[in-house]
Amino acid sequence: MKILKSALTYEQQIEQLKNKHGLQIPNVDSALRILKRVNYYRLSGYGIGLKRKDNPEIYQEGISIDHIYQLYSFDSALRSLVLHTVEQIEIQLRTQIANYLALKYGPEGYVNPENFISKYKKDGTDIHSSIIDSFRKECHRQTKVPFVIHHNEQYGGHFPIWVAIELFSFGNLASLLDIMKDEDKKCIATLYNTDPKYLKSWILSLVEIRNICAHYSRLYNMPLKQTPFLYSEYRIYRNSKINKVFPVFLVIKRMLEENQPLWDFFFIGLCSLIKDYSSIINLSYIGFPDNWKSVLSQ
Repeated sequence: MKILKSALTYEQQIEQLKNKHGLQIPNVDSALRILKRVNYYRLSGYGIGLKRKDNPEIYQEGISIDHIYQLYSFDSALRSLVLHTVEQIEIQLRTQIANYLALKYGPEGYVNPENFISKYKKDGTDIHSSIIDSFRKECHRQTKVPFVIHHNEQYGGHFPIWVAIELFSFGNLASLLDIMKDEDKKCIATLYNTDPKYLKSWILSLVEIRNICAHYSRLYNMPLKQTPFLYSEYRIYRNSKINKVFPVFLVIKRMLEENQPLWDFFFIGLCSLIKDYSSIINLSYIGFPDNWKSVLSQ
């Protein structure tokens, strides 16, 4: 087991970046401000792909701390744009699932396992039970939230699905969709002009993206675990080895077919962001093809 590295002062961090890694520091005061704003370790992630091939410890000639900070700034703005858009898709999905289940199975039909398919996690845990347990824990955690107080006091802790679903994580929402009966999943998928297999894949990709954005992790030059299914006209934009964010943007576009204003907001914001940082970013690092603008505007 390796011994942990010693902590460094901001000044020592600058010396290490300059002398050990060959990063240009044109202005020490500016570099200090950057390192006091953004953790050294977080910032270093944006240096991936900017090191010399013959020595992966040394930055390429001309790469400065300002360059890396600009990549961080681009990524931060991109995450904000994506998070806002995925949030709206998530809210719409919550609405559709809650409305469907309420009308078909009643206000509390979601707690009855007979209304769902029996599926289990790798550790043998029943998925439906896990979702309900997680919901109950969230109710307990949110006891001071007005609508939770109201349903505890007025309805003895009974929550109709249209209220309960607001306490489901996006991950649990995806799991709930996954264990819905086949005919029920088809009805939800039809709302997005697709089939359940594709919708499941899309939602899992959005859950991953949403979690990355919500926890301030990196999207730029970051491989993703989930690879969304794409229809034939878009399959050339999937990379079977390294999945980046562009295919997820195609999913967002597809899921917003019925919400053109939101897609326009996202697309215009994306174009503006890429234009502002065009001299800094490498679009291939987020999986963008050369014709990305025409693909997304079709």
